[in-house]
Amino acid sequence: MWRSRIAKSSFLRSAVCVAVSLLLWGYLTYLAPDQENGLSQGQLERESYGGSPKEEQLVVNGLGSREQTVTVKVSPRVYTKQEADAVFFEIMDRMEERIRGKNESLQEVSENLKLPSYLDEYGVRVRWHSSEPELLSSAGTIEAGIEKKQEVVLQAELLAGEYRADFELPVTLVPKKRTEEELLKKHFSEEVSRLDEQQKQYSSLQLPMEYQGKALSYRSAEKTSYAVIPLLGVLMAMLLLLQEKSKQQQLEKKREQQLLLDYPEVVSKLQVLVGAGMTVRNAWGRMIHDYESAPEKKVRPAYEEMRQTYYQMENGTAEGAAYRDFGRRCRLQPYLKLSSILEQNRKTGTKNLRELLYREVEDAFELRKNLAKRLGEEATTRLLAPLLLLLFVVMIFILVPAMMSMG
Repeated sequence: MWRSRIAKSSFLRSAVCVAVSLLLWGYLTYLAPDQENGLSQGQLERESYGGSPKEEQLVVNGLGSREQTVTVKVSPRVYTKQEADAVFFEIMDRMEERIRGKNESLQEVSENLKLPSYLDEYGVRVRWHSSEPELLSSAGTIEAGIEKKQEVVLQAELLAGEYRADFELPVTLVPKKRTEEELLKKHFSEEVSRLDEQQKQYSSLQLPMEYQGKALSYRSAEKTSYAVIPLLGVLMAMLLLLQEKSKQQQLEKKREQQLLLDYPEVVSKLQVLVGAGMTVRNAWGRMIHDYESAPEKKVRPAYEEMRQTYYQMENGTAEGAAYRDFGRRCRLQPYLKLSSILEQNRKTGTKNLRELLYREVEDAFELRKNLAKRLGEEATTRLLAPLLLLLFVVMIFILVPAMMSMG
């Protein structure tokens, strides 16, 4: 029972949604646009005064047996003569307030004026003309330093379609109000100009070392700033840290390569000595003794780690723990495997150890062969860049003379 009620309620809600969407579509499609644009009465809205012509795509019913699509061009609205005159006078009544900018009035102008070329709210263009363009430009910019009052006439030519009107605005330019510091700077510049005129025959200009009772000193405003030096110091420190880190990584990589290269020799010697009947510990000590007594001793990471392990055992560290630490210090899979084999030897005995070491020797030499192949490929890649550079230089030596001879 309750399920049928829920289904009925859901159906009603769905039906209401469909009905509302259809009504909204019909209203927007057939009623709303006609009422908004006045098309039901055959009216099209124009652009306002000063606007641009526009085109409308209309579907016309009644021209023929079926609806026709027609493009209609609509011109913007224009003023009548009376409307244009009224708008012109309204604009000029408010023009002073519009153009004075930071000045209090046009009778006391010391800052640039804001002369608009188009008035959006009226759709009217404005052309400006100055009677003294060397003092006040047609853009409203004061072109020269004003030392005394100067009278200028601005002419505003207003254009609205085919109608135009000319108006004149008297403007009084006055010296710009300066602070005491600005006046002092101005007078000092004038003094320096006077000294420059007097000292033209000398190789240098002697600036005043005292002015109005105060000692002066000078420095070039274009002098190179040294603020970048601390930044360079920080950058250099970062580069040194990165260089040190890169150096450590290179040393670590070289150590790992040497460990891998030494591994077959270490395992094979250990396998031979254990196979001859020596215990692992004695074989380990024999290998360290041979390493230390070599006539030309070369530091080899694998034997250095073995020596540390040997002295750990001599100082009382358990043999299994010493082998385990050896593998962890080397941090490479072959050495971890070897340390695990030696540690397990403490439990399983020497017979099984010989077989495991024999297999490990075979794997070690296969590993060394693959490593040598990889190192050779890396060396070839490193040599490729100098070869390409050499090829580029040779091509330059060949092409440049050829191109010059063609030219």
